[in-house]
Amino acid sequence: MNKVDRDIANLPDTTVSVKDKFGFESKMVVPAYSVTSEHVPDIDPDYLFDKATTLAILAGFAYNRRVMVSGYHGTGKSTHIEQVAARLNWPCVRVNLDSHVSRIDLVGKDAIVVKDGLQITEFRDGILPWAYQHNVALCFDEYDAGRPDVMFVIQRVLESSGRLTLLDQSRVIRPHPAFRLFSTANTVGLGDTTGLYHGTQQINQAQMDRWSIVTTLNYLPHDNEVNIVLAKAKHYRDGKGKDIVNKMVRVADMTRSAFINGDLSTVMSPRTVITWAENAEIFGNIGMAFRLTFLNKCDELERSVVAEFYQRAFGQDLPESAANVVLG
Repeated sequence: MNKVDRDIANLPDTTVSVKDKFGFESKMVVPAYSVTSEHVPDIDPDYLFDKATTLAILAGFAYNRRVMVSGYHGTGKSTHIEQVAARLNWPCVRVNLDSHVSRIDLVGKDAIVVKDGLQITEFRDGILPWAYQHNVALCFDEYDAGRPDVMFVIQRVLESSGRLTLLDQSRVIRPHPAFRLFSTANTVGLGDTTGLYHGTQQINQAQMDRWSIVTTLNYLPHDNEVNIVLAKAKHYRDGKGKDIVNKMVRVADMTRSAFINGDLSTVMSPRTVITWAENAEIFGNIGMAFRLTFLNKCDELERSVVAEFYQRAFGQDLPESAANVVLG
């Protein structure tokens, strides 16, 4: 059996019930692997799944749909894909599609290798041809920041039965039956309309049409986010600690409302709240941890506004509070 035949044979060997594995009301049954392998992400036992996003990702695995997850930064878009893959034992590889990733990085290039004591030139596949021929879930992060020449390469593989043509090699590659394609983006291909995500650009609508499922993962309801933070910051898992985390999330909620209203240019993500809770344990001071985690990242002209949010939630003034500003 040659290498290609072995890879094609590496198909899912079991199935999992969505209801049993993820706890959501669904009749969907998803193919999976019974054993893990080197490219399968580690399971985060404390991870809390969003139902709509999880079902969209599972549909991608079950029915070979191309799934894009869009939404604000720090909401766990990439982690959602990884944690679903981890529970299916499905190999998953993430590629950050920033402006430095070139067509050569994706497709491959000639490399000088030594064989039998002689230097020869040999073509080495990039990440896209390699993943395309294996049972891998390939996830493109920051999809809306990719360069146009790179995006057109990806467009060839967006159709589930599409073939990848390597012109330099006069080679046509068929997809592995267990290859899956996902992406995450801060916008939905229409460019940045908020000024928050510099470097993102509009995506060709012919390409957007090829993403068969687009789901949005934005900030979660207040109580859900509190539970997520408590799952990570275990030192707050008591009555007093839960009250503190509740106030932390309330501060985050206020920054998001101010951002939506155009009063703030920096916004707290769930990731930031988790980091704040972790830093609060390190420094033993909630206010200091807030300043080091988030406040110092804000525009100087906006810090008094953010400090006011903290004062409203915790009833304590920070040095940046308007009440402490001395007018010269």
